[in-house]
Amino acid sequence: MKSIVPYTKEIVFDSKIAEICSISLEHDLSCCDASIEGNFIVSGEYRSHEISINKESFEYKLPFSVDVTDKIVKESVDFAITDFTYEILKDSVLKVNIEFMVSAEEVPEVEVMEVEETIEEEDREEKEQEEAREAEIEEIHHLFLEEPLEKEEVVVEEEPRLDQESEELILDTASATDSEFVTYHIHVVSEEDTLESIVAMYQTDSDTLKNYNHVDTIAVGDKLLIPCCDE
Repeated sequence: MKSIVPYTKEIVFDSKIAEICSISLEHDLSCCDASIEGNFIVSGEYRSHEISINKESFEYKLPFSVDVTDKIVKESVDFAITDFTYEILKDSVLKVNIEFMVSAEEVPEVEVMEVEETIEEEDREEKEQEEAREAEIEEIHHLFLEEPLEKEEVVVEEEPRLDQESEELILDTASATDSEFVTYHIHVVSEEDTLESIVAMYQTDSDTLKNYNHVDTIAVGDKLLIPCCDE
C-alpha cells in the first residue's frame, strides 16, 4: 500500500495577520484497525500590524486520517511530508497546503478454517474411535470365553484435543505510535544567507536541502522547505 495524500486547511486567527515571521510543521501518527490517524502541528510567529515590531506566537493542531482498505503490518508504516506551503487569506485566515506520503506492507491473505466445522469433525472421529474399541472388546469376549461376559463398562481415555490456532491478525492500536518525530521548517532567504549558512543553521546537509527544494542557487525571498529529524 502506498498513497500520496493532499491536505488543505484554513486556520482562523484571533487577530489580523500582517506577516508570518516564521512557521514550522510537525506531526504525530498512530495505526488503527481501518485507518492511519494523526495530527499536524503548525506553529510559529506572526505580526498583526505592518508597522509593529512585536511578534505573536501561534500553534494549531490539525487532525488527519487515511483510510486503510487492506490489513497492514503496523511496523512497516512509512510517513513523510512531500510538500508544505501556506498563504494568508482575508487578513486573519492562514491556509496551509500539505502533501504527504504514507506506505505500508499489506498482510498476506490467510485461509482461516471455520472453528465450528473443525470441532464437529473432531467429535465425529472420536465417536468412531470409541465405537471401534467397543466392537473389538466384544469380539475378544466371543473368541476367548465360552460364555460371553456381561458387558463391563470400558473406560476409554479421551485423546487430547488440539487447540485451534487463531490465524486472525489484529492491529494493536495501543502500541501503534510512530517512533520518529519530524519537524519541517520554511526558511525565507535573506540577503546575508548562503547555502552553507542555511545548512549550518538547521544542522542538515546540502544534499537534503537540494533534494527537498530542487535548487542549486538561492535568491532573496525564496522559501526553502527544510526537514529536521528528532529520534
